[in-house]
Amino acid sequence: MWSNFQEMKSCFSKISESLEQKRLKQSFEILASLLANLSNWQLKERLNELEENYKMMLRYLTDGVKDPQQEKIYHDLLRSVYQLAEQTILEIKTTHSWSYTYEARRTLLYSPPETSTQLLKLIDDLTGKITLNDLLDEGEEKNKNLQSIEKERESIEGKIFRLIWTSDLWTAEEEKNWSEILQNELNPVTLQSLIISASILSLEELFDARKINLLFDACENRDEEIRQRALTGVLLFLRRYNKRLYLYPNIGNRLQHLSEDKRFISNIRHIMLQFILSRETEKITRIMKEEIIPGMMKISPLINKKIRMDDLFGETGIDEKNPEWQNLIEESGLGNRLQEFTELQMEGADVMHSSFLHLKNFPFFNEIHHWFALFVPPVSNRYKKPDGITELLLESSFLCNSDKYSFYFSIAQMPETYRKMIKGQFSAENSAIKEMTKEELPGSESGKIHPVARLFIQDLYRFYKLFPRRRNIEDIFEMKPEFYQVPSIAGFISDPESLTVIGEYYFHRNYFEEAADVFNILLRKDVNNETLLQKRGYCLQMMGKLEEALDSYLKAELLNSNNSWTVKKIAYCYRALKQYQEALSYYRKAEHLNPDNLSVQLSIGHCYLELKNYPEALKYYFKVEYLTNNREKAWRPIAWCSFLIGKYEQALDYFKKIINSNPNDIDYLNAGHTCLAMGNNKKALKLYKSALTANENSFEKFMESFTADVPDLLNAGVKADDIPIILDSLVYEM
Repeated sequence: MWSNFQEMKSCFSKISESLEQKRLKQSFEILASLLANLSNWQLKERLNELEENYKMMLRYLTDGVKDPQQEKIYHDLLRSVYQLAEQTILEIKTTHSWSYTYEARRTLLYSPPETSTQLLKLIDDLTGKITLNDLLDEGEEKNKNLQSIEKERESIEGKIFRLIWTSDLWTAEEEKNWSEILQNELNPVTLQSLIISASILSLEELFDARKINLLFDACENRDEEIRQRALTGVLLFLRRYNKRLYLYPNIGNRLQHLSEDKRFISNIRHIMLQFILSRETEKITRIMKEEIIPGMMKISPLINKKIRMDDLFGETGIDEKNPEWQNLIEESGLGNRLQEFTELQMEGADVMHSSFLHLKNFPFFNEIHHWFALFVPPVSNRYKKPDGITELLLESSFLCNSDKYSFYFSIAQMPETYRKMIKGQFSAENSAIKEMTKEELPGSESGKIHPVARLFIQDLYRFYKLFPRRRNIEDIFEMKPEFYQVPSIAGFISDPESLTVIGEYYFHRNYFEEAADVFNILLRKDVNNETLLQKRGYCLQMMGKLEEALDSYLKAELLNSNNSWTVKKIAYCYRALKQYQEALSYYRKAEHLNPDNLSVQLSIGHCYLELKNYPEALKYYFKVEYLTNNREKAWRPIAWCSFLIGKYEQALDYFKKIINSNPNDIDYLNAGHTCLAMGNNKKALKLYKSALTANENSFEKFMESFTADVPDLLNAGVKADDIPIILDSLVYEM
């Protein structure tokens, strides 16, 4: 039927699109073609039944029959077609083992798992065993029983996770059973959090009103871990299924109920910001790999040379740091990067991903539910005398659960001496982070946000990026639209404070498209906000949309005509759009506002140069050369202007300065032009040869630059017939 997965995905996209646009006839046709290749006669019968109902509704409508229930019937029909489409796609994906999820579903067809009722009974039996064991006196038998109980609990948790994760639409009984587990405070949070996580993964594959009801209930759970996971799941669900939510009024009602809690807005805003920060993770990982670690490796030998062993273990004490270390770091240029990473960590960015991405090969991570498990020491070690590491990991609020397991398994393989050293370092780091991380978010009643959401999102990130069987599992971190663009979410963060926080998050991390979008929303409510207009203009400028950026800057100027930053940005946009006279006008205005700004002086010179007013351009370039410490900045335009007005000796003097300093291929080329105009063809050829060498010996690139300058050479008196001869001579030279 299909030659590859791309064709399947395209077909699935078409049916989704047709349903979103309410083109039911087309939906029926696509579904019929999909079902023709399946042997599921129940789905085929259901399709025929739904199409007949639709045809009947159309006949009534055509005949002008008034039916007060028409809208309800139509919405019921749409819901049923959506459901049928998803069940069809689910079966096709299972048949073709679309991903690890569907491989697991396919396996369960041949060996059906325990039902939710059976698993619920296993949990009750386990609770009974725990109660009986608690009556025993402390001793070896009690500890042995506890280990057996914990192993059984872990097995049950894995079964529950897999059952929910691979489930079809829940029955009312299944919803009731899982709700009971979440509502019973005697059940461990480890189990409850896995139920939430499995429901989130399942909802990413299949719309299930009963599962989302479970998450809504969990959003009001007393436990912070359950609440934050559930809220994250609700946001992901709303983003994925936003276009069909109008068919489920109950979902809107549940959302409205949740929004009555003041913490709800703060929490969803915090979760959204964490997803924005997650976009920084790959960049942080790349910088760590390409800059920080190689940089530290380079300075390591220097540290060994500069620091004696008695500096570390002498009378000054083992905990005293050598100040030379910091000097070496600063001299290496790593200081700013390390400071930047510290600030990012304080904001909640995932700076630990790079440290742990290669530590997910332990057998523990072969089980999918372990990627979402709360950290608890493995059963074999849980009842041994604590060595302190386990306690530190349990207390840590800067490592996600997945990384805690990676850390735990890694350190377990180390010799005792290394474990003690790492324990000391980790303890100090943990204390520092605890002291520094006072996460605050505007609008939060307490001023503090619990780190659970951040850590859960980091666990999700590791699963979607590092899980070995992730092929064809759609990555939620690559999905669009952004949360603030989803209508069902936007209504809760439409207040200026929330939008400002979100916009600034995008803006300061250089996500200019999203930042501009948020600033546009804010400007609809506050059209005369100068700062918003400036920032919107800057975003558009960085996106290359210069005309739109100029329009925004001009509106900001109307509100404050003496803001030098705005005036300079307007001038820049005009110049980039090649409207040099307008650019000059604004640069002159900027000069009036900031007479000592040499960058403005230089830009005025450039405008005169583009307007071919070379004498005026030279005046400004000489002024910049005189006033600046970095004179090289003015040498190139002075040299080129001097050439254009026929002051060849002056031009050549400046080109010599440039060549003796930091030349590029264009510098050699322009110096060659000057010698050619002066009649020194031999020197010109030598300089052209240097230009070619500096340009990787690419004659094509050289000719592109040379050809652009031919009109200027002719104006300088170089004969047109001499130019091809010079170029041929250059070819022979090369």
